[in-house]
Amino acid sequence: MNLSRRSYLGLSAAALSGCVARGGEPGGTPEATATSEPPVPTPRFRYDDPSVDAGGDPLAVAFNSRERFRDVGWLVDDFEDERLWGTFAGRYAVEEEVVYCGSQSLRLEATPDDERVWIYRTFEDGIDLSEADLSLAVNLETPDTEGVTVRLAAPDYDNTLLLGRHIWKAGWQRLDLGPQRVTGSPDLTNVTEISIQMYTGGGTAARFYVDSLRAKPRAGAGSVMITFDDNTRSQYDTAYPILESHGFPGVVGVIPWTVGSSHRIPRSGMDEMVESGWDMVSHPQQSDSFRVLSPADQRASIRESKAWLVENGFERGADFIIWPYGRYNESALDIASDYHYLGFVTVGGPTGAVSDPQIVGRTDGDDVQKAKKALDFAAQYNQLAVLMYHDVTGRGRAVSPAAFAETIDYVDELGLDVVTASSYWESVRDTV
Repeated sequence: MNLSRRSYLGLSAAALSGCVARGGEPGGTPEATATSEPPVPTPRFRYDDPSVDAGGDPLAVAFNSRERFRDVGWLVDDFEDERLWGTFAGRYAVEEEVVYCGSQSLRLEATPDDERVWIYRTFEDGIDLSEADLSLAVNLETPDTEGVTVRLAAPDYDNTLLLGRHIWKAGWQRLDLGPQRVTGSPDLTNVTEISIQMYTGGGTAARFYVDSLRAKPRAGAGSVMITFDDNTRSQYDTAYPILESHGFPGVVGVIPWTVGSSHRIPRSGMDEMVESGWDMVSHPQQSDSFRVLSPADQRASIRESKAWLVENGFERGADFIIWPYGRYNESALDIASDYHYLGFVTVGGPTGAVSDPQIVGRTDGDDVQKAKKALDFAAQYNQLAVLMYHDVTGRGRAVSPAAFAETIDYVDELGLDVVTASSYWESVRDTV
């Protein structure tokens, strides 16, 4: 597909609105250096070009994945009856102005003197969540970033499963909750209590809103996606042969304006990897994160990066984005939803069935034990573990080739399905 300069720009920022019917049962980049391989030209443009046609945008995806997936599954609690919830720490109140769905949400608050805010709901007869993944709508007001955890007592405090996700302040987001810690031998057919917590450790205030706790059928098997940021040379020289020896593909987040530099994957190598099943996806990294860029610059950066991928033959991965520095805000999520089906952040751990496709969490693969723990959870609970790498050199904090190979051997040992962004999306896009 060949795009003209005129087609590089467009409008149409999607916004989340309304509620769908909910049925079912209760219950920083180095400078490019000279190389013998000439850099690939990168399109440049002005966002406010008056010649841009505001009509159809050839780079836009067919639908907004956040809107399509935001309320799949069945409702566990809609927070319309606050009397069902008690507090272990901090405080909560009914909120009628900041609402995800329905007439109210709950506002959870902790003062600087509190270590955490923590609410709970009991289920006298227990509920069966053994074949379900949970998601929770969360809107973080302060601080700018923090972790949210959900604990399942199954059936008591000696047998619990702790789920969680990290979140940035970015309006309402549906957090797909993945396992973080197991205590005892939880029986998820008999969950008698669900609690929601944000731990600050004291010294800072916290305020966030929760709404629409939902469950969705669990996948039939665990899977892993192996991702690499910044298209660094070692990904081709080292990681690629190791993965090839197992028949596994990977995903590279490409910074288009660095292609052709000697310390990046050579252009011919990118083609070779794609022919072997790899995805080249968008990684529009600038000197500032998307939390600092203006909406206009966010859109220009996202579109320019995707346009480069499409024009250079990497259409298969062009519908997916790895967030630079793992950071985003509300406008960035809205804009990315115009051009991408899936987005990947820096932290998050294993995730269940995806309900907010723009903020899929990843695990730092440089920490081998952490990576193996995520892989164990993926195998045990049929989760998606997305591993994140940059260099595979062993220098500094980067994983060594031997340690990387150890992790990939473990993937093979567990029998996890190795997916790419495109193959994973193909498997879930029509499930709602």
